[in-house]
Amino acid sequence: MYKFFYHALFAHPAAVDETYMQHFIAASRFGARLLLTAGACFVHALVPCLFTRKASDMLHRLHDDMYTHRSAKLHDELPFHTDEPPA
Repeated sequence: MYKFFYHALFAHPAAVDETYMQHFIAASRFGARLLLTAGACFVHALVPCLFTRKASDMLHRLHDDMYTHRSAKLHDELPFHTDEPPA
């Protein structure tokens, strides 16, 4: 049971050198930014002259934050299916 909870909650954050709470906050921020981006897309769909570049600009910044700034940590991440927790 310990291994299940470890992998479900702590393996990925540890692999990217974060605590569970640090990862929770970072992932929540990305999620909130995605929701704002989706909102801009829906407003643009209804009124095309609004947010003509906002959604794509937001996605580019999100991509840059997620993959450029965090790529060093994510590159070294252990596979999810590893059976042993790190020492």
